[in-house]
Amino acid sequence: MSYSQGAGDLADLVQKLHEPWSRRAARQKLVAARAVETLLECLDSTNESVVWAAIQSLGELRASEAVGPLVDLLERKVLILDVAEALSMITGEEFGADVERWKKWIAAPVDISPAPADHQECMRRTGELLGAEPSGSGDSFRFELSLPGGRSQKVAVYFGRDDGKGEKLIVIYSECGPASPKHYEAVLRKNISIPAGAFAIRDVDGVATLVIVDTVIAATATAGMLAKKIDNIAARADMVEKGLTNEDKR
Repeated sequence: MSYSQGAGDLADLVQKLHEPWSRRAARQKLVAARAVETLLECLDSTNESVVWAAIQSLGELRASEAVGPLVDLLERKVLILDVAEALSMITGEEFGADVERWKKWIAAPVDISPAPADHQECMRRTGELLGAEPSGSGDSFRFELSLPGGRSQKVAVYFGRDDGKGEKLIVIYSECGPASPKHYEAVLRKNISIPAGAFAIRDVDGVATLVIVDTVIAATATAGMLAKKIDNIAARADMVEKGLTNEDKR
């Protein structure tokens, strides 16, 4: 392996990845140092534990440079589940172990650069990808997306929430229609089969309303990821709304 700045320190940390009792601490230090180049080189290690540590670290770092090498590992069937999870963390896509879909994504990727910290600018960039103008300001925004058949669906995006431990979140949801107990079992069963997000109940103007909601860690969000999630939620919420009410409440 070749190392650039801090070569001795990085080499020592990589060596510690080989040992079970020092691996966790060494991996954390490599992540803290954002040693992406070193971790990419670790993907070629003959030690599976070192490769695993590199995969986990590159996923945590959302290292876009790792997408191609990780897909190569996937094609070679190396630590398939770990590689698929890391790819999803980096790109926001959910292609699992489907190598061909990942290759197509690489050929025409969406923007995976970090979303701007400024919420207005973040929503502007997301809207450009969606082809929809966001409304709102501050922590609260809304998109209205056109759908086939002359239908449309509103999707809300909220910033400023956290997970109780200080991790900032972005909440995305769209209303599907009135929540009725007779539908609870059906929608809960659907939760296990939808690729992203989940069905939930939210009070809207004092009325229990069925929604599809997804939550994103703000620090890992990109405009491309948010656009994809908003688009998917709009399509699924409209489908459920049509099935429940046969109306288009937008």
